[in-house]
Amino acid sequence: MSKAGTVAATSALHLLEQYREGTSFFWSSPQHTLLAQGEQIRWSAMEVSEGNTTDSMGAVNVTEQKRNEETQLFINRMEQLMQKARRSGQTKPIVVGAIPFDPIHSSAELFVPEKIQWAEPLSPDARASVEKRPAAVGCEVREEPAGAIFQQSVNNVLLDLNQGNLHKVVLSRTLHVNSQTLVNTHQLLRNLFRDNTHGYTFAVPMTKLSLAKSDITTDKRASVEAEKENQRTYIGASPELLVTRKGSKVRANPLAGSAARSEDPAEDRRRAEALLASAKDRHEHAVVIEAVAEALRPLCKQLSVPTEPSLIQTRTMWHLSTEIHGELADVNTSALELAFALHPTPAICGTPVQAAREAIREQEPFERGLFTGMVGWCDSDGDGEWAVTIRCAEVEGRTLKLFAGAGIVAGSTAEAELAETSAKFGTMLLAMGLDSSVSSMKEE
Repeated sequence: MSKAGTVAATSALHLLEQYREGTSFFWSSPQHTLLAQGEQIRWSAMEVSEGNTTDSMGAVNVTEQKRNEETQLFINRMEQLMQKARRSGQTKPIVVGAIPFDPIHSSAELFVPEKIQWAEPLSPDARASVEKRPAAVGCEVREEPAGAIFQQSVNNVLLDLNQGNLHKVVLSRTLHVNSQTLVNTHQLLRNLFRDNTHGYTFAVPMTKLSLAKSDITTDKRASVEAEKENQRTYIGASPELLVTRKGSKVRANPLAGSAARSEDPAEDRRRAEALLASAKDRHEHAVVIEAVAEALRPLCKQLSVPTEPSLIQTRTMWHLSTEIHGELADVNTSALELAFALHPTPAICGTPVQAAREAIREQEPFERGLFTGMVGWCDSDGDGEWAVTIRCAEVEGRTLKLFAGAGIVAGSTAEAELAETSAKFGTMLLAMGLDSSVSSMKEE
């Protein structure tokens, strides 16, 4: 970023309070806090490429070769975006935003900001000073799919696993939340920032949808209300780092294998110890670590992969975690290239990847969009941070769409996987000021 575009910040709290819905990108990691404001150049949506085939249901099939070609085109277009920013006067451009689970079929939400500010990370005690208030009022919640249908999908996948066609599939479901008032996105961000001290808290301004003719009015107050209703933000607090690059140093922190936490300290510790000892969860974790290490090895001249997982915690979940460190073989390999080499990991898709994609398309009744994609930033030097887009929601006006998924492997049960997704919804529900059990649930 040019000197004119980079502004010194007093603290992460100062950046949090400067956030403005619709025009700001907010990012908080264990390393630093970033606020990007204003859009100098916005990523333009890509159309589904010609030459792809469709199945009998009209879904687009993409060969692995075609997918690799499209990924390279995506990376090239990102570099073109940086070059355009340089021509406009920025000496060290940065691109911020989110990339979808399937970049070929869904649009990325990326832009070069006009101004960026950095701040050092805050301690948990300092974060506790942020006032927590409800971000939504009088909410009605609806599941999609209903719990029973999700469990049937899990059982369908288990049949495929038993036949040897798949090793793992990650299935997800959503909650649709309708609030009586506009969702206070800024307060929602404050709550997430306060309660998620060790992960990656983010808010991404999404492309605005065109107002319907019936919504256009000359009344100024009504016009402002309609504009707020039309703003979309992708927001969340991910516990999982996909990859970060600083110079030649690379770090990834894949998570797989989870357990809900308990408010009782003794029971909470028992659940953590049971997770660490679980053969089923350790197998699920090992599948992910093997895939991540396999993807990074050709790109690194040195790679350190621990032989045993450790435990990390969020306010609502325990996770098996492995932190992988490497040194690049080619210092020109960017954080974005590393992210695409890893994406999608078995932690959010499954394995084999192509077969898992097909199972997800068959079983999930919605498009994932940005969910289980990647969110973060990359600069023109190739440095950057990308987290896996989980524990998140899309906010639009009075509505939120929450997402949660669970990894299905041999030994999984439909009841346990449903319970796991319910526990993972807790991050966003608690940040909204709702009970994580959501008693006022309606089925789709």
